[in-house]
Amino acid sequence: MSTQKAGQTDVTILFQNERVRVTEMRAQPGDKGKMVERPDRVQYVLKGGKIREHFPDGRSVDYELKTGTAKWMDKSTSSIENIGESEVVFVTVRLL
Repeated sequence: MSTQKAGQTDVTILFQNERVRVTEMRAQPGDKGKMVERPDRVQYVLKGGKIREHFPDGRSVDYELKTGTAKWMDKSTSSIENIGESEVVFVTVRLL
């Protein structure tokens, strides 16, 4: 397992091979990650909260991640900001 700082969010690589990368992301209130391109992926929320997703064109979208939910996410470029009052934690399985 290795931990990388992505902006101010903590990203830990839990598993990786030539086909998939599994990461855990932790964001404290006010933390904001770097703008990065992410491949197709599945996200599972361990600890939900309020998130603002920023896009390269200047748009942003606010939404709530609900604990215990999973969702498919298409390839995209964005950064994530924790705009809530508690830590947000999710695991992402990225298809490489």
